[in-house]
Amino acid sequence: MTNQLNQKLLYLHYMNVLTNKQLLLWLQADPGLERPLNNPPHSVKLTPQQNFKLNSYTSSATFQEVTSHMSSAQTSFITIFHELYPDRLLRIYDPPVVLYTKGNTEHLAEPNQLAIIGSRKAGHYTKKVLQSMMPDLLNAGVGIVSGMAKGADGIAHELALNGKTVGVTGSGFHYHYPACHHLLYEKMEQSQLLITEYPPYVKPQKHHFPMRNRIIAGCSKGLLITQAEAKSGTMITVDRALEEGRDVFAVPGPVGDPLSAGTNLLIAQGAACVVGAGDILNEWSLT
Repeated sequence: MTNQLNQKLLYLHYMNVLTNKQLLLWLQADPGLERPLNNPPHSVKLTPQQNFKLNSYTSSATFQEVTSHMSSAQTSFITIFHELYPDRLLRIYDPPVVLYTKGNTEHLAEPNQLAIIGSRKAGHYTKKVLQSMMPDLLNAGVGIVSGMAKGADGIAHELALNGKTVGVTGSGFHYHYPACHHLLYEKMEQSQLLITEYPPYVKPQKHHFPMRNRIIAGCSKGLLITQAEAKSGTMITVDRALEEGRDVFAVPGPVGDPLSAGTNLLIAQGAACVVGAGDILNEWSLT
């Protein structure tokens, strides 16, 4: 029954017509997905366009075709019903109903996941800080989660390749975004883990990245912010993490540096000031 439920949920999700919120409402009203898949519960309000696409999809696409597409894309998946689905992520208010995966899904079971995030403009300072911290974090068994973006994300993933790192993307796996991280994507697929809530064929879109950020925060026990402007996507992610009860760590930087304005503000507001890996490991009793 569970396998059939997973397949039905994948089938509904793969068409990328219903929003995650709509799928959650569907599951709330029909937990076993026992209704015809072209006839959602009344609580799931569809636009006329969505209704047309849903009917077209369910009358033409088969479960086998979706499975074949997934196989061709060398992509696996887990749903919110799967034992590998992260408990922390399941407890956020809008958990993604399906995660598409490439790589070692056992990384999702790591209890001490640290999200490392920061500005796409982050460079030498972030790299220097993370080079000093990463060996001790990895030796203590901390898993690193980030978003595969330029700047802090890419630096964090590269430095964590000798340990465990999870990359959360804002598109399907057919697209390596940004293109400059093509080699990093290949390394992550081979020895680490990539996850996304978007089917393989879905292109990156601007509105995908705030949604991606909730997964980064949701999977993690805490966030480390290396460099961030005072008003930025990073700071929005921090707000989301605080709402979900995550630990927030920030690296102090030079006064007057725009890329440290956000982290210095977080510290002033009560975030844990981090100058070495020990500050995090002590907080998590990993020393």
